Amino acid sequence: MLNKIGKYTAILMMCGMCGCASTVNDEGAQGESSTLESYNRAMFSFNNKVDKYVLRPVAKGYKAVTNDYVRQRVSNFFNNIDEPISAANHILQGEFADSGNNLGRFAINTTIGLVGLFDVASSMGLEKNKTGFDETLATWCVPDGPFIILPIVGPSTPRAATGFVVDGYSSPSYWIAQESGGEDAWLVYYGVSGLKYLNLYAENMSLLESLEEGSIDYYEAVKSMYLQNRSKLKACGTSENGSADYDFDMGDMDDMDNY
Repeated sequence: MLNKIGKYTAILMMCGMCGCASTVNDEGAQGESSTLESYNRAMFSFNNKVDKYVLRPVAKGYKAVTNDYVRQRVSNFFNNIDEPISAANHILQGEFADSGNNLGRFAINTTIGLVGLFDVASSMGLEKNKTGFDETLATWCVPDGPFIILPIVGPSTPRAATGFVVDGYSSPSYWIAQESGGEDAWLVYYGVSGLKYLNLYAENMSLLESLEEGSIDYYEAVKSMYLQNRSKLKACGTSENGSADYDFDMGDMDDMDNY
């Protein structure tokens, strides 16, 4: 059941992106034609309403019943789960030492760090070096494609969305749910994933509110921030990675501090 839902979701995302990508003009990889911008603004408006009436109230409720310490433990746990994904992608990028670093972090934090609740590895000199299939495609010179707003997911590009789907299927939480969830595997996986992104959203909610309040055109502000952040990703044919000034990718948890 989980496989079927995941596959249908991936197919719908890919089809939607291909349809929108076909409208791109000669403005460049992330330029928008008038048709694509119209779609993006309409979907952005829809997402904003979902955010206002559903996601934000839920996130505020979540923050009300938790504290910074608890949310950091949740953040650390999911960061640890993602370490094998980073390790695999570092290998695909030809960065074997970084892959070893990720595996070392995973082993230490899973054991001494109590299944990743505490980031013990950082205090031992093994710093986080997160990556994903999106960056792997970038090092393989796969074009980013046009900026696009996806339903619920929000700002993305065809390459970013592809990386998001592949990383999702690569996640240990997906395979654990497959093995232990039985007929309810999809409920287990999406429940766990929901907690991950709810926790992340709660930590970034004030940033989004400040951006919306201080923007004349909220859509353009979000687009600019997202694309500036993506410009810090690894470039075609190189393993060097710049650090983002901020992180607006809702699939990434690097912006959270460790305790």
